[in-house]
Amino acid sequence: MLMAFAPGANAQDAESRPPFVTTPEAVVERMLGLAGTRADDFVMDLGSGDGRIVIAAARMFGARGLGIEIDPELVARSRENARRAGVAALVQFEERDVLAADLSRATVVTIYLLPWLVDRLQPKLMHELRPGARIVAHAFAMKGWKADRSESMRVAQPRQGQSGESTLFLWTVPAEARGRWRAGGWQLRVHQNFQEIEVEAAYADAPVAVQQARLEGRAIAFSGPEFSFRGDVEESLMRGELTRSGKTEAITFRRH
Repeated sequence: MLMAFAPGANAQDAESRPPFVTTPEAVVERMLGLAGTRADDFVMDLGSGDGRIVIAAARMFGARGLGIEIDPELVARSRENARRAGVAALVQFEERDVLAADLSRATVVTIYLLPWLVDRLQPKLMHELRPGARIVAHAFAMKGWKADRSESMRVAQPRQGQSGESTLFLWTVPAEARGRWRAGGWQLRVHQNFQEIEVEAAYADAPVAVQQARLEGRAIAFSGPEFSFRGDVEESLMRGELTRSGKTEAITFRRH
């Protein structure tokens, strides 16, 4: 739900209040679909308005959810909407500033907020969400963080203040892979900008060309003409399988 807030004591209250604009139902469904929402997800909607996104996640996928909303009247409306939808046991709504919310439980986060608030949320999202969590934003992207996927869709009956087209952005929170890694005769140096990585590799002190590298959540893969690696990043370990000269073996790189 697109909202900003009137001046006051809350951290969100940085700009005047624009009209309250709900997310069209078709956009709600596509946001949840783009995130790959499942029954085992915990969906958090930041600026949840009348609660429709977390209610839809519960109704469509059986997912648990939490809506964070600063307007007490909308929080009350959301709880009633959840009761009417028969999903009150799966979802909750809190009257809270989104900048003060604990995001650590979320596996899916949905956002329809003004750009200045998205900017302030971005470091919080990166710090509090676990690798592999998915973020879907409606209308406004995050500065400097390239979306893993973006798409536009036509809206048959846009609300007041909306155009007939909505743009959605998807990001998957990456693990921290940057740094130097070593396993046996292998040495790696990983450069990272959010989910985009470059990998320098050497074996027995001889450079090994790396042509492709990808990081998605904890999953990491990189390869060159002579080898390929696929595995997962867990804190100071990178475990996976290395294929070279037709042979595949388990390998664990350690950060140093």
